[in-house]
Amino acid sequence: MPLVPLSQREVTIGVPLPFSVYTADGRLLIGRGHIIHSAEQCERLFALGAFRHPLPGERRHDANPAQSGEAPAAARARRDHDDQVFVGPFPNSGCTPEDFVISLASGPALSARTRFVGVLDDVSLLLSGSGVDAAFAPGVAVEGQFIAGRYRHAFDSEVIGRHTAPFDVLYLRHPKEVRSRTLRRHVRVGIDVTAHLSTNDRPMAGTEVRAVDLSAAGVGLLVNSNSLAPGEHFKLSLPLAHAGRVRTAPLNCIARNRRTKGADTLVGAEFGNTSGDVRALVREYVLDILTGALRPNSFA
Repeated sequence: MPLVPLSQREVTIGVPLPFSVYTADGRLLIGRGHIIHSAEQCERLFALGAFRHPLPGERRHDANPAQSGEAPAAARARRDHDDQVFVGPFPNSGCTPEDFVISLASGPALSARTRFVGVLDDVSLLLSGSGVDAAFAPGVAVEGQFIAGRYRHAFDSEVIGRHTAPFDVLYLRHPKEVRSRTLRRHVRVGIDVTAHLSTNDRPMAGTEVRAVDLSAAGVGLLVNSNSLAPGEHFKLSLPLAHAGRVRTAPLNCIARNRRTKGADTLVGAEFGNTSGDVRALVREYVLDILTGALRPNSFA
């Protein structure tokens, strides 16, 4: 029986699947009745190239084998997946929300960039109110968006409280659902690990830096304002904990972008020619953070 590419619209997070899902070559991935619990699980499923059997009476132009010169079906499914929007709950673990922006849902076009503080018992999102306009007052409907992991998330909510003492904090109603779209090819997790830089096998001035996020393909670093220009190659010694012990990952890196956040300079770097064992260590560390097996600032 032919297979057709699965659409994300046919997968609802938290609801049993009404069909089995296969790879392009017919290998069973998950059976009918299985429940996808998160956007991350959904992403992993589509990354493998998700297909299903046509439904009774269903006619699909993509049910036949790909013609010569066309992209393979699995590649088309992956491309379609990256353009899709996932709907699910607010992400509560694994990835720290960053670049948090809230906007008034109606009235003047007013937005504010703020900082995510935490979640209160699935009742409220806590955001820093510092620098946020007084128009964001209790009862006002807002739209929010932020980045977490490899997704840009968006949601609708309202301000349910604002306290200015001892700290300025905004309380948003916990969103019923969050719309997520793929932004990065790799999951990125927030960490807080001290690492060391060197170039041409020689230590740099002010070599101690803070690694603040990590993925299988790169790392984010807080650095001195006069170090690491985009395009510069460097080596990074990054201590990572896994299986009860700490190993230092020697990473060859290329600085790709640089920006200022307040008083800090943040450099995004891509991993260059790095051994398979080191890349495996990084992947395992990221997985440990995502699953909660390890705290983001833990070495053991």
